[in-house]
Amino acid sequence: MIPDAAATTGPAPERDIFDRVFTGREDGPTLAAAVTDCTVVMVRGLFGAWIPGHFRAPLARLRSAGWQATIARTDPAGTIEHNRRLLVRQVAALVDAGRRPLFLAHSKGGLEILLALAGEPRLAQATLACVGVQVPRAGAPCLESMFHGRHRDSLRRGDRLREPAEAALLTLAGARSACRELDGPVIAPLAALLDRSGLPFRCLMVASCARQPSLSLELRFGRLDRIEPGQPHDGVFFTRDQCWPGHAMLQLDGIDHSQPSIGGLGFAHDRFWPALLQAVLASR
Repeated sequence: MIPDAAATTGPAPERDIFDRVFTGREDGPTLAAAVTDCTVVMVRGLFGAWIPGHFRAPLARLRSAGWQATIARTDPAGTIEHNRRLLVRQVAALVDAGRRPLFLAHSKGGLEILLALAGEPRLAQATLACVGVQVPRAGAPCLESMFHGRHRDSLRRGDRLREPAEAALLTLAGARSACRELDGPVIAPLAALLDRSGLPFRCLMVASCARQPSLSLELRFGRLDRIEPGQPHDGVFFTRDQCWPGHAMLQLDGIDHSQPSIGGLGFAHDRFWPALLQAVLASR
């Protein structure tokens, strides 16, 4: 499955390159001589390493094309600050070894790597580029409801029974702090800080929406539909809250929040990330 081309918007060069590579009309991304010192670092979001097969297919495709590629070692239930510190250490080791990192980041992982680089000018200067997919500028409404009591007027009886049980399970798993901070009053100041940071590398940010959930994860489509009827979303974040002014943006229809990391419904996530990599490199 490919995103609906009619609903794919963004800067013409990035959009066209993404479409050609993702649909197989063009090979890519090639390992050009200019980027042979590049290491592609994939950065997972919340719960990433707990999810079977997470990023496995795109990582294998990048490596088969000759890229040095790796998945950053972050805590699947870690807070933003905890993972930011982990990323600083790993990126510093790459840069000290003479490598130029290029980041492919999903969801909360995008916030973590951008905040890591914003606080470390030497590492930011060494960075080749960054792609951020479904990176939030605001909270996750279902987590805001579970942990902060927001959006209660749209709860149904099933939600009132299910959400406390889910919050208890997430707490037992050690994820309470990470879930609680995916809250608008926490995330908005971090996004504003990044807006002011003036990062010295190219960022390509991707927002998405979907009309139905994939079968890969149970996403709260109905819950978000009731919180703001008619507002596009990917099952976790509203699409408007994935849009970053000041950066190149692609808006893709037909992709829920789980598909970039593990596929589902025939979505070729192994081609999705390489296509974005080719787009950000070609637009530098």
